[in-house]
Amino acid sequence: MSLMDVEQKYLWTVCDVDGICHCDWRLTAKGCEQEDTVKIIYIINAVISGLVGLLATWITYHRVFVLKQDIVDFRSGFFPKPRPIESMAFMGSIFNFLRMAHAIILILDAIPNQAFRSFFFEFPWQFGFGALACYFFGIAHTLSDSNKIIYDNWVRSPIIIDSICVSIISLPFITNNICAIAAGIYAIHGNIYMASKFTDALYCFWTFYTGVLAIIILYAGARLLRLLNQHIIEKSDGRVNVSKVKLGALKVQIIVFTAFICLGVFAVILGFYAAARIPITVNKTYNALIAALWTYDGAIATACIEFAIILNPRIATLASVFGSSSGTGIGKLSSSSAFASQGITSNYTTNYGNTTTLGATSTTDQKDSKWTGRGSTISSWTLTGSDATRSKIQSGDLSSPKTDTFNYRNDHQIRSRIEEEQFHYNAMTSNARAPPRNTSPTSPISPPLMDDYQYRMPDMTFNDGSTTSSATYLTQNQGHPY
Repeated sequence: MSLMDVEQKYLWTVCDVDGICHCDWRLTAKGCEQEDTVKIIYIINAVISGLVGLLATWITYHRVFVLKQDIVDFRSGFFPKPRPIESMAFMGSIFNFLRMAHAIILILDAIPNQAFRSFFFEFPWQFGFGALACYFFGIAHTLSDSNKIIYDNWVRSPIIIDSICVSIISLPFITNNICAIAAGIYAIHGNIYMASKFTDALYCFWTFYTGVLAIIILYAGARLLRLLNQHIIEKSDGRVNVSKVKLGALKVQIIVFTAFICLGVFAVILGFYAAARIPITVNKTYNALIAALWTYDGAIATACIEFAIILNPRIATLASVFGSSSGTGIGKLSSSSAFASQGITSNYTTNYGNTTTLGATSTTDQKDSKWTGRGSTISSWTLTGSDATRSKIQSGDLSSPKTDTFNYRNDHQIRSRIEEEQFHYNAMTSNARAPPRNTSPTSPISPPLMDDYQYRMPDMTFNDGSTTSSATYLTQNQGHPY
C-alpha cells in the first residue's frame, strides 16, 4: 500500500480505503484505531523512563559532585574529550526525561502542533545515541592517558578518533533535526507528500547512523576486552587486584552487549519503517508491535547499562551467565585469571619466621621443576616449561615475543637478608648439625650452578642420623627453624 492508496489530511493519522484511521503513534495517541494501545504503551514508557532517568541523574551527581569527575575534559587537545561514564550518564538522564515528557504530551494530547511533535519525538533519541557514542570514545581517550601501549595498539591515531567522535555525535543533531522540522512544516501547510519524503529520509539517516555505531561498538568492545585479557596476565604478579580488572571487564562486556543489541534492533526497525511506513501504520498488529519495540528499546537499554555501572563484586556473582562466553569475552578472562590467581611471585624468608621455597625444593628433580637456578647467585631464577609461555607478557610487550624463559632477579637486600638468617641459623643449630659438605668438582652439577649450590645452606644431619636438605627442612617446618 502506497501513499496514493490512503487518505492523509494530517501527518499524524493515516486512513485506509475502508475509512478507518490509524495513528502515527510517533505524533499522536488520540482519535485513531490504536488509541487505547498507544496510550498504554506511553503510560508504561513514562513510568520506566522516569525511573531510569532518576537513577541516571543520581549516577551523574555521584560521579561529578562526590567523586569530582568532569563530564567533558576541555583541557587536553583541540577537541573536547567526553569522560566515558559521566558523559554517558549525563546524556542518558536527558534522553529519558525528554522521552518521559514526550509520552506525557501525547497522553494528555497537549501542544497539538505537527512541527513541534515531529521535532520533539526525534530530539531525545539524539541524546540516547550520543550517550553510547560518548562512552566508547571516552574509553579511547581514557586509555590514551593511562596506557600509551594499549592506546597505540587500539586506535593508533588520536586525530581519527577525535574526528569520528565529533562527527557521530553532532551529525544526527544536524541532519535529523532538519528532516524532522521540515516534515512538520510541510505537514502544517498541507503538503503531506513532501512531509512523508522528509520523514522517510529521516529514518534512512537513523538507519545509517545506528548501524555504523553498532559496528564500531562491537569492534571497539571486542578489542578492549582482548586488551583487558592481556592486561590481567601482564599484571598477574600480585601488585594489581585482578578481581577489580575482571569486574571492570564484566562491566564493559555488559555495556557492549547492551549497546550493540539496542542499536541493532533500532537499525532494523528503522530500516523497515523507512521502507514501508504506510503499510506498517495501517496494520494494527504491526503498528502496535513496532511502537512497543521502538518505545521500550531505549529505556531497557538504559536500565541494563545502569546495572553495569553500579555493579559490585557481590552482584557480579549473579551475572555469571556473561562469563560463559568464549572468544574475547569473560570466558577468556576467567581462564587467564586462574593463572593470575596462582601468581608467579616468590616469597622469601623474613625475620626468622616466614618460610617458603623458591620454586622447587631439593627433593624435586630439577627437570620437573618450573623454577631452576641460573647464574652464580641465589637471586637469579629462570622460569621454564609451559609456564614460561604464559609469562611472556610480563616483559610489557603485548606482541608476546618468542622467548622460553622469564628471568626473575631479586635485589641485593634480599640476598643480604638470607645471608644474615643463614648466619643465625648456623649459630643456633651448630650442635645438631654435621660439618658442611662441599660439592665435589666431579659433581654432575654444571659449573655455573656450583657456586650457587655451595652458597646455599648445606644439608643437615641430625643426631638420629637422618639427613635432609635445608630447603626441604624449611618447607616442612613452617615457623621458626629452631
